[in-house]
Amino acid sequence: MTDNASDTPKASKGQGQAMWGGRFSAKPADLMQAINVSIGFDKRLWAQDLAGSRAHARMLMNQGVISSHDGEEILEGLARVEDELLSGTFPFRDEYEDIHMNIEARLRELIGPTAGRLHTARSRNDQVAVDFRLWVRDAADRSAAQLEALQKALLAQAEVYADALMPGFTHLQPAQPVTFGHHLMAYVEMFGRDASRFRDARARMNECPLGAAALAGSPFPIDR
Repeated sequence: MTDNASDTPKASKGQGQAMWGGRFSAKPADLMQAINVSIGFDKRLWAQDLAGSRAHARMLMNQGVISSHDGEEILEGLARVEDELLSGTFPFRDEYEDIHMNIEARLRELIGPTAGRLHTARSRNDQVAVDFRLWVRDAADRSAAQLEALQKALLAQAEVYADALMPGFTHLQPAQPVTFGHHLMAYVEMFGRDASRFRDARARMNECPLGAAALAGSPFPIDR
């Protein structure tokens, strides 16, 4: 993918023009266009894409890369985009290929050329890396919360059946007398190990990948 960290993507300049289309005199074959479109499945990343864009806009303002006026206009526009996505009225378009360009194109329709400044010091490669990390982090948090709720439910039942005798098995044979509460506690411990794996994975993914831009960084004074 050819991508310039300081340029506004080509798709924002005209309806239906691909981000990488500036170097081509004719559009790709219909089959190639169909293969290249990912909006059908990456639309689920919209919340993470907006979160990344909000953080990036605030950073650009704080660093003096864009004016506060432009930054606030961008943030207000992103809020309007979010309202459309939440209400189900957001106009997803295949010609913009993915969630990043769909949101950017819609932002430009809502607030005009100022939308292009949001892409300063950021490439679509940056956006992909951020969105994936945020999505997986959010999914891990949801799974960890569900595991915790399940553990609490099992603990409650373990107390109820703390004295209920049952056979403990090994190699499919009755081995020792245990209680049903003790048996349930085994699952509490198992799920506790699973929860710790989610915490470990979250710590690894909870790092900001912004700043690489298309390949080797950005000349702007960004704050990661």
